Amino acid sequence: MNAKESTKSFPEHPELSSFNPKAKLAVEQRLNRIEGQVRGVQRQIERDEYCDKILNQIEAIHSALNAVGILLLANHLKSYVSYVASADPKSNESMTKEMLKTINILINRRDDEK
Repeated sequence: MNAKESTKSFPEHPELSSFNPKAKLAVEQRLNRIEGQVRGVQRQIERDEYCDKILNQIEAIHSALNAVGILLLANHLKSYVSYVASADPKSNESMTKEMLKTINILINRRDDEK
């Protein structure tokens, strides 16, 4: 299934794509930090630094991007759960926590496979 097909299964809800201001600021700050890390790797390559140092920085960038992905996914899940299960707020929080726990287990499992 390609990206276009996968989005067909989700209804369009503009309110689900919005960030709360705190989450938006956190994502923006992380992306700015990542941008600086990428520029640092470019400088390392220009200076012909040792590959292990460069690879270490690339891994740090990769981890930082994963963290941004987690923030984005967490925001989306919170919005979606609130939208879908608006009848019982305790149920919403419980569902969100359970989904985030599952996602973290999957992410950690993938990191263990390296």
